[in-house]
Amino acid sequence: MSSDIDIRDPDWLLRRIHKFRQEVQHVEREYLELRTLLRDAEAALRADPEDGDIRVRVHYLKGRMEDLEKRHPWLVSRKAPEIAFWAPPAG
Repeated sequence: MSSDIDIRDPDWLLRRIHKFRQEVQHVEREYLELRTLLRDAEAALRADPEDGDIRVRVHYLKGRMEDLEKRHPWLVSRKAPEIAFWAPPAG
């Protein structure tokens, strides 16, 4: 296999997208799990706003999500990250 990269080569592009999906799948899974846990924790907090343990849990989960969003901004960009493989370079 050549070290030259030709983004017009559909085979190379599909291999790169597949590799990217494998690399980020754990991040997406963790983010989805955090969103689900946060949704449930916020619902529990609405049901019992005085529960300090739930309040701490909501704060913790929000912090974890914010950290992931800062490290992986494509999670909240509302655009598939694979678009970068077809978009022309900036500049």
